Amino acid sequence: MKGPIDIVIPWVDGDDPQWRQCLQQYQPTSMMDADEARYRTWDCFRYWFRAIEWNAPWVRTIHFVTFGHIPEWLNVNHPKLHIVKHEDFISEEYLPTFSSHTLELNLHRIPDLSEQFIYFNDDIYLANPATDEDFFKNGLPCDSAVFGIIKNDGTENFMPYIMLNMLGMVSEHFSKKEMLKNNLGKWFNIKYGKYLLYNLYLSVWPGFTGFRNFHTAHSYLKSTLEELWEEYPDILDRTCRNKFRSKEDVNQYLIRYWQLASGKFEPKAVDSKYVNIGKVTIEEIEAMLADEHNLTVCINDDPGDFDFEQKEKEMQRVLHEKFPYPSAFELKEECNESNKKHHKE
Repeated sequence: MKGPIDIVIPWVDGDDPQWRQCLQQYQPTSMMDADEARYRTWDCFRYWFRAIEWNAPWVRTIHFVTFGHIPEWLNVNHPKLHIVKHEDFISEEYLPTFSSHTLELNLHRIPDLSEQFIYFNDDIYLANPATDEDFFKNGLPCDSAVFGIIKNDGTENFMPYIMLNMLGMVSEHFSKKEMLKNNLGKWFNIKYGKYLLYNLYLSVWPGFTGFRNFHTAHSYLKSTLEELWEEYPDILDRTCRNKFRSKEDVNQYLIRYWQLASGKFEPKAVDSKYVNIGKVTIEEIEAMLADEHNLTVCINDDPGDFDFEQKEKEMQRVLHEKFPYPSAFELKEECNESNKKHHKE
């Protein structure tokens, strides 16, 4: 049942002049989200690679998805690194794209991607040592199956619309009653702790009310995406044709919902933390990264109503203390310059 496990990590350099010139040729509609926060570049990405090298040495390949830009410090010759440009796996009719949804819905087309892979964002750090069974067990993705409710707190909020789109697809294809009957032990599992209350309360509703989302690294099967394209080619195609994220879209959570509804997962405890850097102190973030119960920590910056430069410096200091030693993914000369900078500070 065990096979190789890869990581997919998309990255964008919002300051790249060539990328910005391309971006300016397209205008989002009122239904779309082209906020600058989607493309803002933090100078913290090297610590993501350090965390992976130290905490998940068993990963086979890191597929680094990029428009074409590459961090100047990145060792592109690392044997575990696969540089993947958009045109390497996305159909020409969808390019150029400035939507993460288009990237996510085509991940299964990445050359040499393993059947079992973990999808990261660059603001999600692997905070503690992990084993392959933290992500896959018995050949299935590990996940926390928790019911939720789709709610909206404002007309500018995009996610509730997208979640409703995906919930309609799941409801059309799966019976909640049959799902619970066939996978009762996976939905009512002691590993979920307090989250079991959500399942107890919401299981009495005859239809799907939603799924609880966790901002973490997600375990996916390539075959799940292939199945989705077979079942709903028109909906996925429509999403991919949008140059920016849209309220009409579906996104990567559809892969997760499909796996949960089909029972193709193994239960795991909720082992992630999510935090908005503008709403907590840097000491709180430091404590989350140090907590051994947090396998991953997502440090989000949306909305960006804070002193960006100050928070960036604070984050660099905290991450450098957490992951002080350069990884083999960093060029040696760039490592030396980075270390000199932090020693001076």
